[in-house]
Amino acid sequence: MIEKFAIINKNNKMLQISLKRSLKTPRKGINSNFSIELDAWDRKILECLLNNSREQVSVIGKKIRLRRENVNYRINRMIKSGLIKEFNIALNEKNLGLRHYVVLLELANLKEHSEEEIVLYLKEGRYISWIGPAAGRWSLIFDIIIPENVDLASVINEFLMKFKKYIDEYVVLQWEEGYHFGFKFLGSKEKKRGSESSPEKITLDKKDAQILSLLNIDARASLVEISEKVGMTPNGAGNRIKKLEKEGVILGYTISLDWRKLGYEWYGIQLKLIKFGEEINKQLVDFFTKHERIIFYSRYIGAAWDYDIGLMGKDSKELRNFINEFRAQFSDVARIYNVFLPLEEITGYKIPKGALIQKAD
Repeated sequence: MIEKFAIINKNNKMLQISLKRSLKTPRKGINSNFSIELDAWDRKILECLLNNSREQVSVIGKKIRLRRENVNYRINRMIKSGLIKEFNIALNEKNLGLRHYVVLLELANLKEHSEEEIVLYLKEGRYISWIGPAAGRWSLIFDIIIPENVDLASVINEFLMKFKKYIDEYVVLQWEEGYHFGFKFLGSKEKKRGSESSPEKITLDKKDAQILSLLNIDARASLVEISEKVGMTPNGAGNRIKKLEKEGVILGYTISLDWRKLGYEWYGIQLKLIKFGEEINKQLVDFFTKHERIIFYSRYIGAAWDYDIGLMGKDSKELRNFINEFRAQFSDVARIYNVFLPLEEITGYKIPKGALIQKAD
């Protein structure tokens, strides 16, 4: 199905976006078109998990005044429905000496299974994080997170040499900062997390790196599970986790949600600054943080555009209303460079295995 809509900018030029929605094969046992309704208990549980996905079920039950077994049942139901996709740890990439890049591809000359072949290669990559197909100018987007001693050019060139016949255009962006606001759709406020602003680098020993690797796979892994795999007592593993939190390596714990299960689309909007300065960046970030529909922002260095924002909306009318709102408030500061529609999150955001395994070896 092709959905077309037009937006008139202040110069009365027509910005026409044609978004092609493709049907992806749903994961086994999950209906990707299934939409669920949340009651007040579900929302309270999600609020707790978004703020701290490692919080024990018994603690959540006491907070929201619901029996432990009922909390556990509801969490499992939301996992089974596909609403809760992953339990995530937020790590301080800069303190770990990691560099983060975003790659956007425009694909061409694809054969029947070409995109599947590319995605499979990326999923097995040592330094690949988030992966998602898109409609609009970009066909496929993925993140690269590498240690400082790994050459970005070699990672990119290896990929391009293998798939160059399918790549019409590509862009590599250096990620500078960003934030996710997954709690917004609940109408609640997030507890303050640690900041990535500290430039101090932390040297991990083998045990610390192993613990982070396990939490990176499943942030809800128990201390017993972790201790058995790293060869120490549960108390020892717990003390190391507390130390990593105190040092600012671990910024927090949260969950990844499938917004489509709640009837939302996620629109990607790229913004290009026409005025610069810390005050302008502060105004924009404040707008992103307070706007009820913006679920994340990313800022880049040296790109054709300066910000990506993720807008959560029910349909293209809500997208158009947001664009008109943004232009009315920031037309003298930034312009909309591009709009695209992410179609699916094939893999969520995690530190790639290559980045942490290298520290654990």
